[in-house]
Amino acid sequence: MARTRRAAQPQNSPASPRGVSMIELMVVVLVLGILSAIAVPGFKSTIQSSQRTVYANQLLEDLAFARSEAIKRGVRVTVCPSTDSSSCSGSTSWATGWITFVDLPTYGTRDTATDTLLRVHEALASGWTATKNNNSFVTFGPLGTPSGVSAFTLAVCATSAACDTTTTSSQTNLVMSSVGRVRIESYN
Repeated sequence: MARTRRAAQPQNSPASPRGVSMIELMVVVLVLGILSAIAVPGFKSTIQSSQRTVYANQLLEDLAFARSEAIKRGVRVTVCPSTDSSSCSGSTSWATGWITFVDLPTYGTRDTATDTLLRVHEALASGWTATKNNNSFVTFGPLGTPSGVSAFTLAVCATSAACDTTTTSSQTNLVMSSVGRVRIESYN
């Protein structure tokens, strides 16, 4: 049997292990840094848009719940901003949180002795606001129609934006029709 000899591999052949030079590593880090600088502002905008949508959906859910409860119970149900999770604050700013309650004896004011508290929503995170164009509360009658207000707009946006119910940039509006249906309009 004849033995075959293997030829020695040269040092720069593809099969031999090779390290990464310092220049190659610095180029990769530089490219990653540039890509991060480009992506971060767009990502921040996406996060803000997502957070606005979350808050708008929470408000929409509680308004739809109030309307549904008014129809189901055959009584007035009110949603209003609240700072103490028990009574209406009387403000048009909903950033401090809001409550939903059965509104029996007095219109738009919670009487703790007679009005059943149905839901409490905590304040929005720091840096966020929600403001309504008129009245400090929304009341739905036994037929699900709004009482005392024919229609409204409630705007949700970051406090850094010019947030009011007429602005159409960087905010999400909840718009209620005269029959009590609420829709979301989002502006980026």
